[in-house]
Amino acid sequence: MLMLPSMQAVVQTAEQPLPSVLQLSFSEPSFNTHLRFSEGRITGVRSALLPSWSSSLLRLGVNTQAVVEAQLRSRKVDDVLASLIETGHLEAHSLAQLVRLRTLGSLLPLVWRSGLMEVSSTPSHTVLPLTSADTLQSVSAAEYHASALSPSEQALTLNDHFTASPLASTEALDSEEARTVYLAALHGLSLGETAQRHGLRWDALTKAVTHLTATGALRPVQAGKRAREVAGRLKVGEVAPEFCLPDFGGGEVRLSDLRGKKIWLIFNRQSTCALCNPHHLQIIALSERMRQQGVQIVSVWGSTVADLALGIGKLRPPYPVLADPLDETYDRYGLGHSLRGFLDLRNLPTALSGLKMMGTSALKDDGELTRMPAEFLIGADGTIEAAHYNSYGADWLSVERVLEWAGKS
Repeated sequence: MLMLPSMQAVVQTAEQPLPSVLQLSFSEPSFNTHLRFSEGRITGVRSALLPSWSSSLLRLGVNTQAVVEAQLRSRKVDDVLASLIETGHLEAHSLAQLVRLRTLGSLLPLVWRSGLMEVSSTPSHTVLPLTSADTLQSVSAAEYHASALSPSEQALTLNDHFTASPLASTEALDSEEARTVYLAALHGLSLGETAQRHGLRWDALTKAVTHLTATGALRPVQAGKRAREVAGRLKVGEVAPEFCLPDFGGGEVRLSDLRGKKIWLIFNRQSTCALCNPHHLQIIALSERMRQQGVQIVSVWGSTVADLALGIGKLRPPYPVLADPLDETYDRYGLGHSLRGFLDLRNLPTALSGLKMMGTSALKDDGELTRMPAEFLIGADGTIEAAHYNSYGADWLSVERVLEWAGKS
């Protein structure tokens, strides 16, 4: 095997007189790429960057049922594509453009990389112009787009993870690419997973990362813990700070998207908390009444989305259950810790009830052991109408207070 610049290896393989397969291997294995060639054209690509063909077709707007039926008739990609064209579900020019884009997407992040080149022969196969791409044109396009990337953008890899700040402003998410990358990071996806699941080309993805990092909406996971800055306690009359957090039920919730509804916002400890889960049994019992009165309940937990399943997720609340394992919204809303509040004997009845509910999992603290919860009653205009910071762990707002607030027009 030879070590060569990637694009040189691609061009050399395309010049082979017989159909060939090129395997490019890199020090960063996630970039490893498999390409097929015949008659100077790239006739197939396997890359961790590319979404499945069915995903690409659906994103293009091809009828879902038509794609499924074509796949049932044949497992070969060329046969599926030919069937979709024959049945009128896919235009020939759209397919040709899609093939060019997929080929470009696989080559672009390889332009500045050298890899081990392994070439082997392959049985002769028919070259279909619509499902193959001209090699020289593809390499030229990849080099052109790669030249616009900065050294820091070129240094990014498929395995890189970024932490999304739940406090990022909507102004930072000023493009579809930025929104996609931000939400993918919010759900813990790597850059490679983001590219594959959302069909984002590497240059668009890395430029979005640069923009979001500059605005503070993203930060590299390897950057370590952020500096904690706990804001002062919020007061009645202030606007509830914006946030966007992943929901245990899927998707995410942005506070401003709920504008126009009253919001009962509850900040809890960890997902298995023996003080919080009994409280949510009461909230679940009230949830239908709250809904009828136009109140949206939102709960935030200092745990990962995965850990939510171990505690509060078992109760199946009919309202958003949001994960903030890094406590960024907690800090913005002025929540703190109190050993005295944790040890307060008034917690005991609730804690015993919670231990029966959660068992030994209630002992899992996720760093929230001395966290003091809080609740906010927010008006339809986003203004805080009640701000309650628990003086001890089980010092929740009374049901009567919440019902009184919910009943006001």
